Amino acid sequence: MKEKVKTTDNKPNHPVGGTAVFRIPETGTHYWYSRLKGRDLFMCLQFADITEHDLLFDAKGKKRVFSSDRQKKFKEDALKAIKDKPAEGFRWIPAYEPSMGKDGEIQYIPDDDTLKDLSQNKWEKVFREYSPENGSQEASKTTYFLLLMRWLKDGIATLEQIADHSEEIGHFQNSVKAKHFFEKTGERQFGGLYGFVGNTYKVVKDPESPSGFSILGGCFDVSGYKFPLADVCHYDSPYTAFCFSVGLLELTR
Repeated sequence: MKEKVKTTDNKPNHPVGGTAVFRIPETGTHYWYSRLKGRDLFMCLQFADITEHDLLFDAKGKKRVFSSDRQKKFKEDALKAIKDKPAEGFRWIPAYEPSMGKDGEIQYIPDDDTLKDLSQNKWEKVFREYSPENGSQEASKTTYFLLLMRWLKDGIATLEQIADHSEEIGHFQNSVKAKHFFEKTGERQFGGLYGFVGNTYKVVKDPESPSGFSILGGCFDVSGYKFPLADVCHYDSPYTAFCFSVGLLELTR
């Protein structure tokens, strides 16, 4: 039986003002990238081909067993994300954590200090102003879980690494070569992204949270068992900053 073509085999259009799209073989992925503003690296998260079947069955067609409470919670969040997939079938997300440029604008480059601990109102404002022609905004919980599903479908991360213990794939207190402090942007790559798993908490829009935002994953200061990649914690107020956190940007067109 001929294998179905993945969405990621299709070359996407670049963002407005972005470079021609390209791949980065050394990441070990087949995902597409483009640069904005001559410096900022973005990865195209394509998800049109992701279905409930990819969650409920592995690549060999074997039914997945969601045994732990966290795996069951991941299943619940992933099913909601698949149901709510944006019609465009893609989102562009930064390949690096954000830092502050000399011009006072956020940037996504390697070997810099992470810009963190802003209030959610400030993140929203910064993201809206970043690239309005590309529909820049704070990423949603849906986008976050579609990324996790992309990795699960493509065999990049296991269910256990996503839902139960993420120290093997990111930067946590109990990870190999843990710094026990923030790593510079770009130090640790997984699944085509740098610093996404651990190092800093990621904050996204979440309509199920009282404040409209949630904190996902963990950071360098906690165990990958305590705060794995799929962990969701509701944010109390959009007017306060959560320590060791960064907002997640997405481009919607």
